[in-house]
Amino acid sequence: MVVKGNLPDIKFEEEEHDFGRITQGEKVSFAFKFKNTGNSNLIITSAAGSCGCTVPEWPKEPILPGKEGKVNVILAVKVKAEYKKKSINIVTNCEPSTRIVKIKTEIIVPETLKEES
Repeated sequence: MVVKGNLPDIKFEEEEHDFGRITQGEKVSFAFKFKNTGNSNLIITSAAGSCGCTVPEWPKEPILPGKEGKVNVILAVKVKAEYKKKSINIVTNCEPSTRIVKIKTEIIVPETLKEES
């Protein structure tokens, strides 16, 4: 039996980031910083974006209690859209095991691309 007090716990500085306005085709990134506020090593087993344009990178090594880390999220918008909201599912050895962080942005289509449509 696992005692909840012995588990790791992941606390993000912020759980949602707004990139503001970006240009279609632009690639932007943001680091979701977190801290292991639990009592054992935190392990992130996977992280996945809600679409192929959202790519997360996470630490593969255990995060010791009291230590910090980050999940870097890269957003590359190639398709025409006005507003995007995306989520990143992060699977850990915490309870609950899945945590969700979110990004959003407004996409500006360059004049040259508007003329091609």
